[in-house]
Amino acid sequence: MSTLIVRNLGKTFRNVSAVNGLDLELRPGEIFVLLGPNGAGKTTTLKMIAGLVHPSEGDIIIKGINLNEHPIAAKAHIGYVPDEPFIYNKLTGREFINFIAGIYRIEKDHFEERMAAYFKRLGIGEWIDEFSEKYSHGMKQKVIMCQLFLHNPDLILIDEPLVGLDPKTSKTVREIFFELRDQGKTLFICTHTLSFAREIASRLGIISEGVLKFTGDLDALSTISGSRDIEEIYLKLTEESTTADR
Repeated sequence: MSTLIVRNLGKTFRNVSAVNGLDLELRPGEIFVLLGPNGAGKTTTLKMIAGLVHPSEGDIIIKGINLNEHPIAAKAHIGYVPDEPFIYNKLTGREFINFIAGIYRIEKDHFEERMAAYFKRLGIGEWIDEFSEKYSHGMKQKVIMCQLFLHNPDLILIDEPLVGLDPKTSKTVREIFFELRDQGKTLFICTHTLSFAREIASRLGIISEGVLKFTGDLDALSTISGSRDIEEIYLKLTEESTTADR
């Protein structure tokens, strides 16, 4: 069974089309990276799949469950990291994780040891017990990453995962992504960092002006474009789209 099926997905804001006719199918054990410039529709697409933005049209099927018809059941399979990590200011990082665990009705005995291991891997120190209002972007990002692993989701949605992270933590995050892939999880990552996409993607997607211009691996992309340079391919596809709209 496919982890995610998206059919004719679209979103319009005040007569402006942010996403138009998007079709996509993702399988277990796959890292799909969606590339595109700012304003291309990446974040809107991810928020629709996460159930945070209601589509203007189309269907989202997660593990065989229609998100529009059964949102709670579908969302139980999702883990989500937004582009701007949010933690309530008057909660500590540990309290926030306990709060999320409570939403999923997970007992402490089932996650404390696992969280301690991720704290160590991601360099989370004693500051986990300080109020999050003192946290940097990178510190919040680490905590938000940890909450992903509370309920063992099948579909992991991440918007710009490396923003605010130091090089050592970025390397650890990439390693964790590969481990999740090998466990049969499906990762859907939005980014405009081309080198990161080239390193981790099983498949790539390129979106421009709300339209998915390409999906496939780097070999397929190079066959279409005549180049293996992902930066050159990306610029060619996105510039062609912009020129065609003029």
